Amino acid sequence: METKQPFKALSKICLNNWHYIDRKILTLNEGINFFTGHSGSGKSTVIDALQIVLYANTDGRGFFNKAAADDSDRTLIEYLRGMVNISENNESQYLRNHNFSSTIVLELEQTNTHEKQCVGVVFDVETATNEIGRLFFWHTGGLLENGYRADKRCLTTGEIREYLQRVFPPEQHYCGPSNERFRRQLYDIYLGGLDMEKFPRLFKRAIPFRMNIKLEDFVKEYICMEQDIHIEDLQESVMQYGRMRNKIEETLEEIRRLKEIRESYGQYRERRREAESCTYQIDKLEMLLLRAKIQELSDKIGGREEEISRQETMQRRREEDAARIQKEYEDVLLRISNSGYSGLETELLSVNEALERLSSSKVKWEQTAGRLKDWTGCDAAPNQVLWDIEKFGKGSITEGELERLKESLAALREELEEERRETDSRLRKIKKEEHEAREELKELRQGRKAYPKELEEARYELRNRLHERCGKFVNVQILADLLDIRDERWHNAVEGYLGNNKLLLVVEPQYAKAAMDIYQEMDKKKFFRAAVLDTEKVLEEEHSVRPGALAGEVTAREAHVKAYIDFFLGNVMKCESVEELRRCRVGVTPDCVLYHSYRLQHMNPENYTRRAYIGETSMRQRIRQLEEKCRTLQEERMPLQEMLEQFRKIGQFEGLLQPVSEYMEWLDDVGKIPGKERQKKQLTEKMRTLREESVSAWEAEKLELMRRQEEKKMQIRTAQEEIWKNKEFISKCKSDSMEMHAQLADRERYFKEDAELEALFAQFMEGRRSVNYDYLRRQRLGDRTPLEEKKERAYQELVDIRSSYTQRYPNRTFSASIKDNGPYDRLLESLECDDLEGYKEAAREQARSAVEHFKDDFIFKIRSAIREAYQRKDELNRIISRLDFGKDKYQFVITKNKGPDGKYYRMFMDDSLKINPSQLTHAMENQLNMFTMEHEDQYGDMMNELINIFIPPENATREELEEAKKNMDKYADYRTYLSFDMQQIVQGEKDMTIGLSKMIKKNSGGEGQNPLYVALLASFAQVYRINLSPKIHRNPTIRLVVLDEAFSKMDAEKVASCISLIRGLGFQAIISATNDKIQNYLENVDKTFVYANPNKKHISIQEFERTEFGELVEEE
Repeated sequence: METKQPFKALSKICLNNWHYIDRKILTLNEGINFFTGHSGSGKSTVIDALQIVLYANTDGRGFFNKAAADDSDRTLIEYLRGMVNISENNESQYLRNHNFSSTIVLELEQTNTHEKQCVGVVFDVETATNEIGRLFFWHTGGLLENGYRADKRCLTTGEIREYLQRVFPPEQHYCGPSNERFRRQLYDIYLGGLDMEKFPRLFKRAIPFRMNIKLEDFVKEYICMEQDIHIEDLQESVMQYGRMRNKIEETLEEIRRLKEIRESYGQYRERRREAESCTYQIDKLEMLLLRAKIQELSDKIGGREEEISRQETMQRRREEDAARIQKEYEDVLLRISNSGYSGLETELLSVNEALERLSSSKVKWEQTAGRLKDWTGCDAAPNQVLWDIEKFGKGSITEGELERLKESLAALREELEEERRETDSRLRKIKKEEHEAREELKELRQGRKAYPKELEEARYELRNRLHERCGKFVNVQILADLLDIRDERWHNAVEGYLGNNKLLLVVEPQYAKAAMDIYQEMDKKKFFRAAVLDTEKVLEEEHSVRPGALAGEVTAREAHVKAYIDFFLGNVMKCESVEELRRCRVGVTPDCVLYHSYRLQHMNPENYTRRAYIGETSMRQRIRQLEEKCRTLQEERMPLQEMLEQFRKIGQFEGLLQPVSEYMEWLDDVGKIPGKERQKKQLTEKMRTLREESVSAWEAEKLELMRRQEEKKMQIRTAQEEIWKNKEFISKCKSDSMEMHAQLADRERYFKEDAELEALFAQFMEGRRSVNYDYLRRQRLGDRTPLEEKKERAYQELVDIRSSYTQRYPNRTFSASIKDNGPYDRLLESLECDDLEGYKEAAREQARSAVEHFKDDFIFKIRSAIREAYQRKDELNRIISRLDFGKDKYQFVITKNKGPDGKYYRMFMDDSLKINPSQLTHAMENQLNMFTMEHEDQYGDMMNELINIFIPPENATREELEEAKKNMDKYADYRTYLSFDMQQIVQGEKDMTIGLSKMIKKNSGGEGQNPLYVALLASFAQVYRINLSPKIHRNPTIRLVVLDEAFSKMDAEKVASCISLIRGLGFQAIISATNDKIQNYLENVDKTFVYANPNKKHISIQEFERTEFGELVEEE
């Protein structure tokens, strides 16, 4: 069957500056068009351009290159600028790097009248910022003759707007940047009237055609369209009834909750009274306890005052005895003093003090003399110094000699300090040289050459700045690292002649100009010793090498390095003697003698010893030199370190730093010691004689009197301390008594008598044997905690119940924590007095109204929509029944939902279902059991269940309202009650049908794709309204179907069958596939487009009509 209805065919595609296409116009056949070429040849590039216009969507992230990869992240700017590479630092590189414009235009031609119109978009691209300006446009007629270009460039948005306004009248063109407005006009007018939601969704899914949606859902979504069934009146009627019913139920529930609060408050009030009684008794007991303690303190104060009076009487007697003993002690002292013994004691004490001072001077003199002996071992000390030191030790030195010794020692120490500084300076220099040599040796042993520090820094900075300028890593090398020497005999000559030139910085020729520009900007003072080789220039010129030249001994892998060596050493001749040197202009010998400019000289040894950098031999030679240098420096360092240690010890020798007068005072004190010792001996002898005569008895009596004095003093102190302790105790008792009086006064002031509680306290005290108030108070304190806990638990339960109530009824602004229950009790009385019967009657009336709306607004519309779905199914089955699928036939199947929602199907479709609102019951619980009918028992509960879905929860959260809305949308959609499938009809003696929803997964390759294509193309027939009767007048629409790699798993027969189906339904198609499948398509398509992109920078497209297919096969 081939449909002859007119449609809008895509006749041409115009592309300017799109990805790797600079300028191209494709002319399409109104039948089957075939895009082929290798993977990456550009087929998807054209298909993505087509989609941008058909969706009026310039974002593209949802459809760009999706046939090639689901996770493709290609962007619009990459298509527009033609991205060719992503560098190592993740920067994109593009074909178009100057501001430009791009154009995508589709030409549509109506097949019966051949009238043409064009729709398209133009982009302006700012390459510096990647900002994109856009303009969608439409105009009548075919593509503009200028191809939307001028002066070898694409027209900008402003130029196209100006051109259209100048050439076309307002009714024949449109242009604007808004994709939403353009999309509405595109679908409503330009493309013939397409569904704005279903067309782009189906078109996007069809291109990659991976069918990642279940067959049942596909048929449901694209064959049976959603109908807009308005349920607002029904919903409002049901919700009004629900609000009334909820109001009644809420009132009853609120009364129940208020009664629960009242009961909980009664329990709390009882627990509170028990706790108050316990607290009252504790307060009474504490006041009684305070009164008892105050009396106890008063008794203690009286007893201690009597004790103090007795102790004071005894104290006076002890003081009289102490005065008598003191008088006797003074008499004994007077007798001893009169005997002269006391004067001798005083004189002896003075002599001992003088001897102690003189001995200290003697010790200082001897210590100084001992330290001066250290100089006798010093070779630098003159003989006169040694003689003076000897006199100092004997104590025979004069003041002048001591002055001379002090000056000599100062001069000697200054001289030795000067030698120490010189030695230390030499040692530091040697250590520095040794450290540098060992560091260089360490680098060389690790395989790294010890280049000058400033050279390494210049190399690092040049490399970094080249990376910034060029956008990629550029290696910067040192010339010596790129060279090697064939004959070791000429190694030193090469090193010496090259000199500092072997330290040139080298880059590849293409970066030489940039490197020299950067070097010119670098710090002149810091990097003047570094130099950059112009590898580009030296490589451009030819440099001849003379036979026997030194350049022949140097090898290099890089051409630009070899070119420089040929330039620098190509005229330097190798010679063996002075005679040979004189026969050439420039020459060298193996032992580094240079002849140049008629001058003979030795090369600088530094250049081929310490600064030898070329090859492995130079490193080994340098290592040997550095090892020998380290040994030599170590031998020089050890004696110097020993000398410094000797100087350190001499610096600690005695230097006589004190004034000479102080040393002479020490010497004078030493001379006085013998006289003082004789004086002490005489005094001691005199005192011994007096003691033997009479003083001994007086001394014994004095000691006895002193002992008795101390004993009396101790008794007096002990007694006084006891008096103080008693007074302190009395003071403390009075203070405690005053504090207790204050406490008692405070308690009595705040204590409130309560007759009921007082009676309970008297009852409590009557049964008690003990009047120990403290014990009774502690007992009641132990009782109070459990009572308080019970009270708190009861209070918390009350607060929780109230909080639950206030949360449930936020309009009730009662406090949950108030201690009385007045507001809640008053509200309860108010609610219990209201007449609820009025609400119940109003609810019954509203229920009757809801029934009427449910019957008219919902059941009838759902039933009608289901019947229309069956009609659409039959129409599509009639269309595809006449199509040729080879051996296979297919049909769509719609039945009642096979899931839980299928239980509602018969309720909607049963013609005997009748609703009689007048027979509703008066009971609240039965008001929604609204159906008295032939099958009331079967459908009544089901209807109640369904209608309750349309009543959202009272005070619902946003999430609950969203969930309720989803349920309303679901059950207001007639497709909820249906199941969708396709069947394969196997023809034979007796036709057999196979359900495909489950079987399709078991089939492999193209065998399983046929029914999917049937469903897909039927969906397009639905969207393009191909299934409408030709007698029905409608505006022609496009009939374009784009399939990318759609038939990859099919053989030629299946491909032919599917293309036949596309052709039979009257579609215009673009089919894309790689060229390895070309034989499966050529016999079935009308036009072929061969894509190629050999260098990944330019897409070429060749067009072949059916008559030219033989030529195409030959090329393949």
